[in-house]
Amino acid sequence: MKKRQKWGQNFLIDESLSAEIVDSAEIEEDDLVLEIGPGAGVLTQLLLERAGKVVALEIDPDLCRPLEKKFGEFSNFQLIQGDALKFDFGQIGSRFKTVSNLPYYAATHILKRLIRYGSRIESMTVMLQKEVVDRLVAEPGKKEYSSLSVFIQYHCDVERILEVPKTSFSPVPKIDSSVICLKPLEAPKVQVSDEKTFFKIVHAAFLHKRKMLKNNLKEWEHFFKNEKEVIHVEGIDLNRRGETLSLSDFALISNYIHKAEETQ
Repeated sequence: MKKRQKWGQNFLIDESLSAEIVDSAEIEEDDLVLEIGPGAGVLTQLLLERAGKVVALEIDPDLCRPLEKKFGEFSNFQLIQGDALKFDFGQIGSRFKTVSNLPYYAATHILKRLIRYGSRIESMTVMLQKEVVDRLVAEPGKKEYSSLSVFIQYHCDVERILEVPKTSFSPVPKIDSSVICLKPLEAPKVQVSDEKTFFKIVHAAFLHKRKMLKNNLKEWEHFFKNEKEVIHVEGIDLNRRGETLSLSDFALISNYIHKAEETQ
């Protein structure tokens, strides 16, 4: 199948690996499954054999035609031509699972959009660039730890599932991939008084990764405390870098700052 450069397509062709991905997604016969970017339909075939219904969302009209021809007779198959970056996932159903080899050029943006519908999503078993997965699962203190790590881990339980060699695709890409499972949480892992403030501080903390927090968070320096020549907020030393802070640390800082701003 010819790659369309516009959408950076690399088609999964390894059937045994596809079976492992579907196994890890724990699909049951009454599940509603969303597949984004079905491509050649290798995952689609396996999903149709297990799920109650599979909704395949494909942006490329030239791929929709062969997909419809191949799977159109399956009573549990629905094909939608559409862009995952614009699609209203509320149309899919009140509760569904996602299993996808996400298009890498837009994968993180698609994940963030899916998380907006987290109350509807039971799990997301998705393949991404290995370096992106490294960031999603990174712990504080690791070089891969970033604002994206904090965002995803705030909203989801995250588990790395499989490593995928580039030879599993056609055309063969220049990168390796990984499969990850994200399960949206009913409530975030930390309690924050204002999410907008929380994520504003998180993004500022990582804006210049080599700079200390006291420099990256200068917008709020009037809330800093200086005790015995240690600059801190709620006991968090601002001579540290953002990559060393846990979700709980960011919550402490943001809750303090939000309260201080409210009482100004």
